Amino acid sequence: MLDKFHLNHYSSKKIDIIISAILTLLIVITRIPFVSKYLYEWDSVNYALGFENFDIIHHQPHPPGYIFYIGLGRVINTIFNDPNTTMIFISIMFSIITVILIYFLAKQMFSRQFAIIAALLLVFNPLFWYYGEISTIYPTQAFLATIVAYLSYQVFRGKEKFFYPSIIALGLAGGFRQDLIIYMFPLWFFCAFYHKRDPNRLLKAIIVLIPSVLVWVIPTMIFSGSIEQYSQASSTLYKIAFPRSSILFGSTIINKLTAVGSYVTWLGLALTYSGIIIMVLFTKYVGKGPKHVFRENIKDYRVIFLILWFLPTSIMYLLIHIAKPGYMLVFIPVLAIVLAYFVKELSYSLSSRFKKYSPKKCLTIVLSLIILFNIAYFTVPYNINEEKLWETPISDLGSLSIQDQVLWVLDMGFMSTHEKINADDQSTQTYLNAISHVPGSNSSNTIIVIGEITRENEGFNWRKAMYYLPDYQVYYLIEADHFITSEWYAKNHTNTWLASNIFKIPVNSSTQKIIWVISNQSTYFPQITSQIPVKTINLADGLKLYYSDINGTQIKNNELVFNGPEQY
Repeated sequence: MLDKFHLNHYSSKKIDIIISAILTLLIVITRIPFVSKYLYEWDSVNYALGFENFDIIHHQPHPPGYIFYIGLGRVINTIFNDPNTTMIFISIMFSIITVILIYFLAKQMFSRQFAIIAALLLVFNPLFWYYGEISTIYPTQAFLATIVAYLSYQVFRGKEKFFYPSIIALGLAGGFRQDLIIYMFPLWFFCAFYHKRDPNRLLKAIIVLIPSVLVWVIPTMIFSGSIEQYSQASSTLYKIAFPRSSILFGSTIINKLTAVGSYVTWLGLALTYSGIIIMVLFTKYVGKGPKHVFRENIKDYRVIFLILWFLPTSIMYLLIHIAKPGYMLVFIPVLAIVLAYFVKELSYSLSSRFKKYSPKKCLTIVLSLIILFNIAYFTVPYNINEEKLWETPISDLGSLSIQDQVLWVLDMGFMSTHEKINADDQSTQTYLNAISHVPGSNSSNTIIVIGEITRENEGFNWRKAMYYLPDYQVYYLIEADHFITSEWYAKNHTNTWLASNIFKIPVNSSTQKIIWVISNQSTYFPQITSQIPVKTINLADGLKLYYSDINGTQIKNNELVFNGPEQY
């Protein structure tokens, strides 16, 4: 009997290893062909600059600092010597580990079959896939949330050897994303004290948690110069973000409703369109909706576990701030597990209706259709508006037709696909090529001025310009009246900023060209043309680049002056 137990245990481990290897292979072969060629977004450049020189004050990276992520990136970047490749490698690596952890967690909570379904749904989840292709921190966030959840669940199961590792993981997670401590603490607390409600146990946890937090807090403060400087940099950034989206911090009702709408939209993305269809079919064929299923199982400890993983983060997003779909990756594994339940139950219900199909065959068909749908959604190269709305300031949306407004919103909120990554790369490449071919311009005689443009994708912004064109002087003119500063100046991967509503761009004797990467709808554009002649270069997909010849042009006081927005 004992030999049989060991044989079964060995066989089970072998199966788990094979499944883990297959999941790893699936992540690798689905991610590598579609990775982005350039740093994807503003924050990506912040991290890349942090690899060179950690400086929170100048947003290298932006507050709160992500010091462990920067440290990990620096180490891996010694291999690749390319921050974009380094961050994508980290994204793929943590995507793999997250999927494997979800497999083992779901297996413990339910069954191996259930775990395979959940893991495959996560592998082919378009939003999870999307962020595994670009240089962002969000797959790391998914991994950290999952490792804390996994270790906490072991404690819940009575495995005391995981008690200290779970609290250490929670504390260290803050070195990557500080908010994870807040998001995951309720789940950890539930698992750690559900069976053993001992005050001494709580004291021990606090004693372990404090050094786990200090190990990243202290270096962050040291590298920031002082606690005061760090607090000032952080509070300044939070004063930008929170008043936009949180009524608690003074947001308007319209802005709050927009933030709630973004949350609901991105939650739908995280569930996947195929997943939403499955839930609708479940309601029809099983005869009860998701809400009814929830009420039936509310006392199940597994449901409570998943709720405590999902709910605190959602409350914070709804009450305080949510900026982009990547935020959903904190709890996207929960959605994969929940969706796995609906897939399995729907398949078994269909099998009872269509007798010639066994439950396993129905499950295989349903799961295959979901995967194929998600693959098509992510990989098929389509643009619903053919890039004609690439550069559309929000303030100018009212001038668009209703159809174009709908297309703009759809592309902004509902499209997280490879085509969007490709369009971002194309936009960046287009501008870099165009700037390098402006007649008679070079880094020693040319100033680049970037205006604030709202795009469907990150496109080519000031942060990318100062990173990929380090030899140029690059200015950034900001239109938003709620920003940290009005004007940014950069050269050689260093930057300074000015908090003033009067912008001055000095034009000295060596300046022969000024390149304007700015929308002609910008409030600055008339100010430009009133001071200096502007020439137009038409680019692909309706994009435009402008430039001015300085030779022989009389410029008052050798500077261009612009009236910007009022500041806080």
